[in-house]
Amino acid sequence: MAEDRALHLVLDKRQSDEEKALEDWVFCRNQVASYEKQIKQVEDFRMSYIAEMQNEGRMGLTGTKILAYQAFIEKLDNIALKQRQELQRLHMLTEQKRQIYLTRQKERKIIETLLEKHRIKRMKEEQRREQKLLDEYVVATYSRRQQAAAQAAAQQDYEY
Repeated sequence: MAEDRALHLVLDKRQSDEEKALEDWVFCRNQVASYEKQIKQVEDFRMSYIAEMQNEGRMGLTGTKILAYQAFIEKLDNIALKQRQELQRLHMLTEQKRQIYLTRQKERKIIETLLEKHRIKRMKEEQRREQKLLDEYVVATYSRRQQAAAQAAAQQDYEY
C-alpha cells in the first residue's frame, strides 16, 4: 500500500510533466501558425506594393522612386526570409516539443499500468482470502453438522 502511495506521487508528477509538455507543444504550434500568418501578410503586402509600383510605372517613374520601391521590396524580402528561417526553427522546436509530450504521456501510462496491476493483484489476493474464509466456514459448518449428527446418533443409541 505504501508502494502505491509512492506510485501515486510519481503519477501526479508524471501527469503535471505531461500537462506542461502539452502546453509547450501547443504554444509552439500557435507560434508556427502566427509566423505563417505573418509571412503571408508580408508576402501579400509585397505583392500589393509591387502592383502599386507597376501602376505608378505606367504613368512614369523617376529613377529615385524606382530605387526607393526596390529598396522597400528588398526590405520586405529580407523580413520574409528571416521569418521563414524562424518558422523553420519553430517547426523543429515544435517537433521536439511533440516528442517530449509523447514521452511524458508514455511515462504516465506506464505508471498507470503499474498501478492497475497492483490493484488487480490486491483484488485477487482479497478474493483468495475471501474464498479461504468461505471454505473454512463451509468445512467448519460441515464438521459441526457431522458432529451434531454423530452425537444425535450416539444419543439415540444410548437411549435405546
